[in-house]
Amino acid sequence: MSKINIQENTAKTILSKSKIPGTDYVINPYVGCLHGCKYCYASFMKRYTGHLEDWGCFLDIKMNAPELIEQELLKKKPKTVMLSSVTDPYNPLERKYKITRQILKILLKHQIPVSILTKSDLITRDIDLLKQFKKIQVGFSFFSLDNKDVKNFENFSSTPVRRIQALKKLNKHGINTYAFVGPILPYITNLEKLFAALSEANVDFVYCDKLNDVDKAYNRVKDIIDNKYPYLSRTYPYIFKQKTIFWTKRRQYIRQLSDKYQLKIRILFK
Repeated sequence: MSKINIQENTAKTILSKSKIPGTDYVINPYVGCLHGCKYCYASFMKRYTGHLEDWGCFLDIKMNAPELIEQELLKKKPKTVMLSSVTDPYNPLERKYKITRQILKILLKHQIPVSILTKSDLITRDIDLLKQFKKIQVGFSFFSLDNKDVKNFENFSSTPVRRIQALKKLNKHGINTYAFVGPILPYITNLEKLFAALSEANVDFVYCDKLNDVDKAYNRVKDIIDNKYPYLSRTYPYIFKQKTIFWTKRRQYIRQLSDKYQLKIRILFK
């Protein structure tokens, strides 16, 4: 992996109008993400950052984000806020900078309904704040429970076991939880195991999605397939060319699993 470029920056704004259904505004406390997931759709953001490093090899810290939040909440008056859409609010440097934690304190003061999506069990550090919100939901994303797969595609995130444990811990404190299962990688993502684990963790909802082919995400995934899963090298081009056949069957299978494990689901792909 390339050398990591860390910069402390001053942002011009922090509350961005959201295009995500059910979310009014999004907050991205950082630019970039150190988890460096190979399939990440958010890598398209690189072209707006001025960075030459690979996605996952740079992080800009919005040092003034807490100050901006105080100012912008009064002007924009969001009904709901999501942390985050194109970064992980609990990337590894959050442990040091605590930008997300500071933002949460301000949102809590105003009791703004919050939704959080992360891959890091670092979020359990902030349970003392999270449990004080009147409306909040915390989600973890998964594409596999297999550590080998995780190492191949998202080597710098918390292990799946730690994410499941974090979900259980959050639930014990009465915090609503959900899971984002995606991207579903054909013949790699074991949906049965994931649904079983999520059912045991007692999540309230599960979203399911396939690979978002933005900014050559498929090509990055295909490179790993060719190197680490050569037996799938010919299968993947066929699946992504004949999308309807494979993904129609996946939708049916997901519905069967949701019934089996009594999980509420929303399938985001057609």
